[in-house]
Amino acid sequence: MGGGRSAVAAKISPEKLREAVLEAFEAEEVGTETFDDFYDVKTWCRSHSEMLGGEVGQEAWYIWKSGDYAVMGDLSMDLPQSADALARLSKRVGGVVAAAIDPYQEYAFFAYFEDGALKRRLVLEDEQILEEGLPVKAERGRHIDDFNEEEAGRLWLSYKLPTFDHDPLEGPFHCVAAKVG
Repeated sequence: MGGGRSAVAAKISPEKLREAVLEAFEAEEVGTETFDDFYDVKTWCRSHSEMLGGEVGQEAWYIWKSGDYAVMGDLSMDLPQSADALARLSKRVGGVVAAAIDPYQEYAFFAYFEDGALKRRLVLEDEQILEEGLPVKAERGRHIDDFNEEEAGRLWLSYKLPTFDHDPLEGPFHCVAAKVG
């Protein structure tokens, strides 16, 4: 893995996820591009995300289909930061799985929202674990004291979502630049 990654996923089409995320995050689309190679995705997203060198107030996301899920990734790791926006997103699309992992910052995040409500959230930051909601099925028999980057990835994978261990391999990837907030 080449740095931090975050993503949200829902069992809908990539087009519907794009529309729902734009609405939930109160964002205005300002540009799009489609790529088959993830190297091109990273280059495009970096140049369209404020945190990674793009315009002020702008964010860039990439969307693709993985099994039953549409997945929206975020190189700047902003997507999972707003519980309110994720709740609004889940109200519109049903179940939403969110995760973020940054091994260099020892940061891990996992959340599940359904029908507008937080069901589960685990965060490891500054060597502290924040826990909200009830454990998801994949947590049964596990100790919360063990929550870390590996565990966040394991919970994400339990929904049959793609690994964070390497770049996504199969596109196409639809990139979206948006003015946020």
